[in-house]
Amino acid sequence: MAIVLGKLDKGNPSKGPHTNTPLQGKRVLVVDDNAHQRKRLRELYESMGFLCVGEAANGLECLELVDKFTPDLISLDILMPVMHGVETLGYLREQGCTSAVVFVSALGSLDVVAELKSKGHQPEAVFSKKDTREMFLQVLTQIFSDEPKGSAGDEGVPQAESA
Repeated sequence: MAIVLGKLDKGNPSKGPHTNTPLQGKRVLVVDDNAHQRKRLRELYESMGFLCVGEAANGLECLELVDKFTPDLISLDILMPVMHGVETLGYLREQGCTSAVVFVSALGSLDVVAELKSKGHQPEAVFSKKDTREMFLQVLTQIFSDEPKGSAGDEGVPQAESA
């Protein structure tokens, strides 16, 4: 189950082709220490219309690639060697990075949200690695819709229902 930080329209995601969606052509950077998981996530994002501009095995590599590729979306694992995802998000925000950031983790989503709140960091969403393509599509479409990003701050933490 994904945790969405901000508003989410819980309507059904489109199951048709990904053309003419807010995701089409958006650049994604996939960050995960597991090569198999990076490949799986890259294929998932590409199936939704994203263009994968890079992959990184840890947060330090992510920081180097963000400057090079300026992705629209950064998909971060949380538990990684060298620099974990929460620390990476902190550095990204301190550097003024405006890319949307989502965590994709094997950790329980509620545990992750508690850790993020204690650190003062807030990604756009937290996904479980077990979430379905439809869940990713629904949440990411909402994130990249024409609604202003600034409304996510004080809305609470609604849970997105799985499809």
